[in-house]
Amino acid sequence: MDELGAEAVKQALQPVGDMLRKIVGPLADEIGEGMGIVARHYRYKLALKMYQKTVRMLTDAGIDPHAVPPRLFLPMIENASMQDDEDLHTRWAALLANAAASPDSVHPSFIEVLRQLTPKDAHLLDELYDSCVGKRGRTVQPWVRTISHAERERRRAAGENPEEQFQNLTRLGLIDTEYELDDRKIKVRLPPRSGGGWFSAGAKVNAKLDSDDYLTDFAFRFVQACRAPAVTIEGQAIEAK
Repeated sequence: MDELGAEAVKQALQPVGDMLRKIVGPLADEIGEGMGIVARHYRYKLALKMYQKTVRMLTDAGIDPHAVPPRLFLPMIENASMQDDEDLHTRWAALLANAAASPDSVHPSFIEVLRQLTPKDAHLLDELYDSCVGKRGRTVQPWVRTISHAERERRRAAGENPEEQFQNLTRLGLIDTEYELDDRKIKVRLPPRSGGGWFSAGAKVNAKLDSDDYLTDFAFRFVQACRAPAVTIEGQAIEAK
């Protein structure tokens, strides 16, 4: 990055500089040169926008941030600087804000999961999460709420079909499947869409095999980490929307 570009970066970062230094920690002294990862104008604008969102979230929540380890900070800014979908971009900012609020609350795998979500994936995951919280349960289905076969076919014909997104959430470990042998009251877990591989070849089972999909603990932690940090009001933490 040339001197003119470095100076422009420093001036742009000045309004959020103090809190950003706390977030960046040991990388703060190299922030001018480190922004080379977003040297292209487009990526630079998205990275700066992420910083601004993160600082606003932390300020609104009244959080004095901790330094985010480089192993988390660098891939977050790298991915956010390429994300032009507004909703997903905000999730990267929230992930950084939560890491700054409590580094242990953000597992490194969250970065890879968020990187692989499409906007439709993320929207469905939010709907499933909010549904589970509302009903205080864990079971989920692609259409979120139970609908008739006719309604499902009507929506499919209109172009709505969340099953592909549901399968991607399953692939990423956000949804798991529990199988139940009704007649024997035995519950077993199988890899998603394993084709009944739990049973040995040639085995005869008289029980009916039912299954339920449910949101995993990992999914709950991931969704929470991708939302703005909790705001404390009169000593009680509430989830920021």
